[in-house]
Amino acid sequence: MTSFMAAVWALLAYIYCSLLLFGGPFQALALLLMWRDRLGLTYWQALLPLSVLLAAIGTSFAKQHGVHRQLLPALFIVFSMGLSAVLVGGYAEIRRVKIISEFAPDQEIHSSIFSSFRNAPRKFQPFLHGAALKNCRPFAWSYRRMEFYALPPNVAANVLPKDWIEACKIRRTR
Repeated sequence: MTSFMAAVWALLAYIYCSLLLFGGPFQALALLLMWRDRLGLTYWQALLPLSVLLAAIGTSFAKQHGVHRQLLPALFIVFSMGLSAVLVGGYAEIRRVKIISEFAPDQEIHSSIFSSFRNAPRKFQPFLHGAALKNCRPFAWSYRRMEFYALPPNVAANVLPKDWIEACKIRRTR
């Protein structure tokens, strides 16, 4: 019964963390297995074993301090998922801030990496991770390329802030 309860707690921990951090019960697995190419950061996958190592150390520390054996697998999952999200997300944010600084847009907006984890990828309407205006030319942020790309006026008119659209006279072409 102890192993069964440990498995139940571990499954519940995974579902909770996946919903909290990634927006769905399968989103974490999909990002790791099917969509790993959708983050264009160099060496981001090296942070995953580091997260697992740190989670193992944290779980060992918890065990030494009396956490019940049944809860240790769940605690390991919470630690490893949380640490991987924070480490990869933090690394992505640091790189994005540097790239945006070098791009030097006139205006810029962005969603947090955690919003991107929860909302991307989408099939029909892509999630706008971030946008920028430079000389009244609209750009959108791509985590896959880790850079801005030109945003067509037809799309820009749907997703950019209204004040940007008005100030730069962005109009649909069709």
